[in-house]
Amino acid sequence: MRFSRLVYVLLILPLLLAACGGGAESPQAPQPTPTEVVERIEVLDVTFARGLTEEMAPIDPSNEFAPDETVYLSVKLKGIQKKGVVKAVFAKGEEEFASASVDLAEEMEGLIFAVGGNTYVGFTLKPTSPFPPGDDYRAKVYVNDELVGVYTFKVVGESATAPSEPSPTPPSEPGEGEAETPEPPAEEDEQLAQGGEVIINALYYAYDPQEEKAIGGVSPVRIEVRPARAKGELRVGFFEEEVAGTGNMWRSAGWMAVVVASQLLGIDPRDYEFSFSVGGRIDGPSAGTYMTVGVLAALLGDQVREDVAMTGTINPDGTVGPVGGIPHKIEGAAANGAKLVLVPAGQRYDYDQNKGELVDLVEVGEKLGVEVREVSTVFEAYELLTGRPLPRPQVTASSPRLPSRAFDRTRAKAQEWFSRYQDARSRFNSLPAEITELFTAEIASTDDTAERAQSALKQGLSAVAYQRSVQAAAEAQMWLLIGEMVERYATGGIGSTIDYLLATQSSLGELDAVMDLLGTEQPRTASDYIALFDAYMSIGQAQGLVLLANERLNTLAQQIDTMSEEDLLGELIQLAAYYVLARDFVQLARDSVDIGFGYGTTMVDDPERVTAMMELLRRASDANVSYFEATIVDEYAKAFGVHPDRMKQLFMNYDYTYLFTVASNYGTSALAGQLNDEAQKAALILGNSVSNYGQSASLVAKYYSLGAQLDENGDVVEIERERALADMLDLADQRAREAIAMNGDDVPVIAVLYYETARLQRQGSPADQMDALQSYWTATTLAQIQAYLAGITGQ
Repeated sequence: MRFSRLVYVLLILPLLLAACGGGAESPQAPQPTPTEVVERIEVLDVTFARGLTEEMAPIDPSNEFAPDETVYLSVKLKGIQKKGVVKAVFAKGEEEFASASVDLAEEMEGLIFAVGGNTYVGFTLKPTSPFPPGDDYRAKVYVNDELVGVYTFKVVGESATAPSEPSPTPPSEPGEGEAETPEPPAEEDEQLAQGGEVIINALYYAYDPQEEKAIGGVSPVRIEVRPARAKGELRVGFFEEEVAGTGNMWRSAGWMAVVVASQLLGIDPRDYEFSFSVGGRIDGPSAGTYMTVGVLAALLGDQVREDVAMTGTINPDGTVGPVGGIPHKIEGAAANGAKLVLVPAGQRYDYDQNKGELVDLVEVGEKLGVEVREVSTVFEAYELLTGRPLPRPQVTASSPRLPSRAFDRTRAKAQEWFSRYQDARSRFNSLPAEITELFTAEIASTDDTAERAQSALKQGLSAVAYQRSVQAAAEAQMWLLIGEMVERYATGGIGSTIDYLLATQSSLGELDAVMDLLGTEQPRTASDYIALFDAYMSIGQAQGLVLLANERLNTLAQQIDTMSEEDLLGELIQLAAYYVLARDFVQLARDSVDIGFGYGTTMVDDPERVTAMMELLRRASDANVSYFEATIVDEYAKAFGVHPDRMKQLFMNYDYTYLFTVASNYGTSALAGQLNDEAQKAALILGNSVSNYGQSASLVAKYYSLGAQLDENGDVVEIERERALADMLDLADQRAREAIAMNGDDVPVIAVLYYETARLQRQGSPADQMDALQSYWTATTLAQIQAYLAGITGQ
């Protein structure tokens, strides 16, 4: 079972450089005091955004703005600055049309803030009349009359507040490429379900530059499900009548719809061909639940009501996620004749772009003659959209429990991890006092986690104790590593530090041993398979972290003469942390087998079911990752003026979920290429697809659905849609219990561990709650896979 929220220790580079930036000199205090002055002004970030916090940090970063939208620019300076002048000059093409300067010495209230040891300067560019559209807008940033860089942004004719939402069909535009044409359907096999075709009216909202307001409307989507012409090949098609009529987010939502529908009905998706055909232009995940209902209806032979419309994303467990622009979507639905509009639970109030305020959606609907109703799951949505109930597992009020033997095994593993914590903690105490004192607060937090792990053991909470013990051990190992790196640099310089890193890398031979061990395991029951998949999740991520670290180490070797020792040390510490995390993932792989094997009575008599689920989840997770990289990572790359590949690297340091997702893909690909056993290869890929399915869906929820606000280290500090998150956690808990209950007496042990971990995480910070969602979704996915392998369906 995997641990979470450990990579924050990779984000301590500023602390480390302050602590050891003097070669062999004794380390100094890591944080600058308010009286310290940084002589040289270094610009850390320059970010365009749609708003600024009170501290002048960016809100909703973007490099695309509507013609009448205010452009905000946030400049982040390293350290607490008291002298100097920061200037921004705005231009379109070669013509400069606005400029502003901030004198740091004057301490202009409302513009300059020191946050976390750094300084923010904010600039506001408000149009007196609409900016003409164009992609040649620039901001030149100067510090003390020295040009720091030129940063570009665009003015576009559609809404920049929701560029991912569906938009009306525009006139045809010149461009290369042709829309993909579906092949004619083969004759249907009478032994298979006939499948069918349904039409849904996807809702969109966009900015109309002519009317200068947000508008809503409908884009018809035809969903077809047909028996496969050749079994064993998964086919999902996305067809369009306009060049570039769809995008990554739309394809991601389509794949999610196929995954959720297949798991709910317990079908082999390779028995069918799925297609989504769009008449105009559409993108965005906000029709995800609607599309899922369409796939289910086509499979079951039901029809979708024409007078009902819906908006809402689809989560891996079949719950409905929040979206934006709902008031305008309701207007579009009403104009199209809808009498009922379904919206995500927890979103009765949503922001009206034209009024600039929150509005009651029920009242908006009443004025337009439309009933607005909140729905929380695909089950509720299906019945309202088709008039027929969708079969749903029944659960008792009690929470799932581990079998006695699994409870004892988990307790023993918790004690093993606690012993690892004690060992690392003892070795940390043996370091010089001037080093250990640098991390007093951090190690105290780790000690607190360890104490709470012991408290959980005394209360008989084995799964909770296990999770906390893993957390405490991993953190202690991290701080020990960092302390040893600082010590070696302070006493022996960069050469000694590199030697230590190479020694750390050489201790990873156990990864190959565990991989060989997993290859010898012979899963018998459906529960055994789930434990094996979970072990491969961890081993794939371990291999990926090692490969990522090795690549960066080779790059550093080529750049070593061009880097300062301080920068090089910071990079080496990050790479060493990758290796430590990899070792812990290897141990977690062992734990999954030790804890999860030997339960259940239902044998898996059709290994092809593993392949079917592997192909489905792999493609769905790939689609989610593609969406995230194309819309979030690439937009940040444009805003910061760096290459997308470089921004992906930065994002891996900034968002640990993305790091683990990339590592999983990388490691799995490498390991699969070394395997000759097709069954082992399928288990490896499926395990990591389960992981990436939950992780990639979490990224979509974080950056799209829930409006998570992040600090400069990438940690979630606030959730804009708090009620929506609370509802999603409640529903995710219920759906996980339903999926686990489907398996009857064959308790999915690993799924229960994820479930109990989620119940712990949801009691914590916003970041912990986001992790809880991912753990709930993983529990549900694993439990549904076990039921599928055992031939159990929700019907």
